[in-house]
Amino acid sequence: MLWKGDLPFGCVVAPNHDLATRKTISMQEVAAHPIALQSKALPIRRYLDARHGWLFADSQKMVETNSLQLVKSLAKSARYVAFTSELDAAPEILDGSLVFLPVRDKGAEPQTVSIALDGRRPLSRIAKIVADRLTGGIVEDLEAVRATRRAS
Repeated sequence: MLWKGDLPFGCVVAPNHDLATRKTISMQEVAAHPIALQSKALPIRRYLDARHGWLFADSQKMVETNSLQLVKSLAKSARYVAFTSELDAAPEILDGSLVFLPVRDKGAEPQTVSIALDGRRPLSRIAKIVADRLTGGIVEDLEAVRATRRAS
């Protein structure tokens, strides 16, 4: 295991969205707005379906896609709220086109993500360099994203 971290469960909105000034958000607050959703093939959507399926009762207020880029574009439009991780939306959070809002509801479990390699085989020198850069880049991005949230 090269790195392991927790990503808070949350959503992203445009800086001019009604919810953008909140420090945290509840699922009830999200339900009042159109939602851009990732496809059921992804863990975050399966989590939402299992724990918060009531959010999807009004299919008129949601768009479902298998494209993370489309989900983020819809959120940037200021019409939609999109559930995604701060890591998935790091470039947009850092450039100011999206704002990350952690969900404060009881049971809003963080996602655990990790970078792991097969320990049965020794790493080549180049693989070690790539793994170290990947790990360092993720850690730096998450620190920068979280710093923007603390600053606001």
